[in-house]
Amino acid sequence: MWVSSLLGGGNGGAIGRRLNFEVQTFKVDHWVIEDSLATEEEARTLANKLLPNREGVRIIRDFAGVPGKPATETIIFSEMREKKGKTITVQPVEDSPVCADTRDYLQADSRQTISKLLRQYLEDKALTASELLYNAAEMKRAINFENLVPTAVGRVASIQGKVTGQDARERRDMIYSSLTDLRSKAEDAQKRAGFSVKQEGFRGALEKVEALCKGDDAEADYLSKVILCRDLVQIRNLLGKVEWLLECAGDAAQHKAAHIHIIDTLVADASSFPTVIQDLLGRQPDLATALHRMLDLLEGKFEPTEREMAPPIAKVLSNWLGSGHAPQTWQVVLEGFLRSLRGTAPLARDPERNRASFAALATRVLTPAGLFGGARMADALTLGYLRFLEQGGGEGRRLSIEAVMGVLPTPRDRAIYLAELAGGDVGQREMETVMARLRPLLSTDRDVNQLVGLQVPLKPKMQAMASLYVSIVHSGLPDEVRTMLADRVDEMVASYIASSKVIERLDDPSASLRIRATRLMQFAANDVLSSPKARKMVRDQIIGHLRQPNFDGKFVEGLNTPQEQAGALRQFYGLLRQAQFM
Repeated sequence: MWVSSLLGGGNGGAIGRRLNFEVQTFKVDHWVIEDSLATEEEARTLANKLLPNREGVRIIRDFAGVPGKPATETIIFSEMREKKGKTITVQPVEDSPVCADTRDYLQADSRQTISKLLRQYLEDKALTASELLYNAAEMKRAINFENLVPTAVGRVASIQGKVTGQDARERRDMIYSSLTDLRSKAEDAQKRAGFSVKQEGFRGALEKVEALCKGDDAEADYLSKVILCRDLVQIRNLLGKVEWLLECAGDAAQHKAAHIHIIDTLVADASSFPTVIQDLLGRQPDLATALHRMLDLLEGKFEPTEREMAPPIAKVLSNWLGSGHAPQTWQVVLEGFLRSLRGTAPLARDPERNRASFAALATRVLTPAGLFGGARMADALTLGYLRFLEQGGGEGRRLSIEAVMGVLPTPRDRAIYLAELAGGDVGQREMETVMARLRPLLSTDRDVNQLVGLQVPLKPKMQAMASLYVSIVHSGLPDEVRTMLADRVDEMVASYIASSKVIERLDDPSASLRIRATRLMQFAANDVLSSPKARKMVRDQIIGHLRQPNFDGKFVEGLNTPQEQAGALRQFYGLLRQAQFM
């Protein structure tokens, strides 16, 4: 699995050593540190292991010497691997979106399929799927490269023919026809727009495109990508493409939504390569740490550390992902995370820490808002735990479900995991096990405190139950089971609100009407309260206030200026609309 190669440096034992043996490998045009070891023997063992899969390997003897004086570095071993003719093949894919229209080939799922099929070719040429689709010269080169495109088209036609019922040859001819149309359109677009982003700047070039397209948004989107890809093909480094695109875009708040979508499309294609994410994360000590840092990247929390030596653009990309400006790129990075989580590579260097590392990841992705990544994350957790089991097939899946439940801290977390699992491939195969484990977790003798924890404060407790209700309602469980379990959760929440006198505490008569009503509305927000019975209880209390004479006048009592009064009412009625109570 690709992230398992993120093992450069990070070895705590190296800190403070006066003598180290640094193993470096050659990548394109520079040396990259793979590890720092205590003995020459360990370094030579690692160098011999790495050489068959690297362009070159060298060992640096690093002696710290006397404090205050510079360290001495000596190259004690260096060998470049003899380059052989590289065989580029089409990679296997299990499915492929059926494109009914030429424009469908430009959509995210189609581009990702192209990226997978032609991964070796694209990495060798430092190209992305968009550059093939929007640059006529690159499309022509790919079509003329050995038997690459005919093999890829034949493979896709065979897969799609089984879905559509078409003869594979007929489907193949349709794909070739679409490729011809795409190439012709790209050639026409390049002649139409003779300017570039490097000449005009990002905003200037896209404004020129919009003027050319005279209000045709779809055509402006297409032509903008042609313009950008014209410059992108000159950058022969995949990470460099990400850097250039994000530098072009700058602050997302300064651009139109259409322009941000264009950048997201192109960055997503470049980020689909495992090597790009690896370069963004920098040096990581093990797979588990790398996966945690990928979550930081997705959540907008990635702050590069000195040890990691991650490029500054990683933080810029993380800010984009966390702010919601890049949904396509977010999905691509999440897919990379899931691929590594469900793989077989060890999570930690120390075998004793593997299960603990898995448990930490599983606990992290179970958030108050639900399971991060939904059904696909539930599938990945289940398949990922198989790395610790000898059993495979149905028995392995069932044992893995039990084991994942065992590492989750609360019954609510286990219930959400099972509810989300029901919507994935594994859950559909093991539905009997999912239902058999979920029913007792949500049995009639359970209550909110047992599911979430007695000491959890009111708001996070209700948020946890709200996300559980939503997960069950939208799960892949059979209809009758889904309805029954959703009703149980609804009843639990309603009973808790009544028995704990939550409404009475929020609607304290000693407080002003404004404070009382606002507290109730904040409690009724969708992320806090989702189940119908519970929402009705709060809604009835709020409606009771609204129906009293001169509600608005009483609500703004104590506010001195008309501006304050108008602002308070506007905020309250906004909360009403947000909660869908009016």
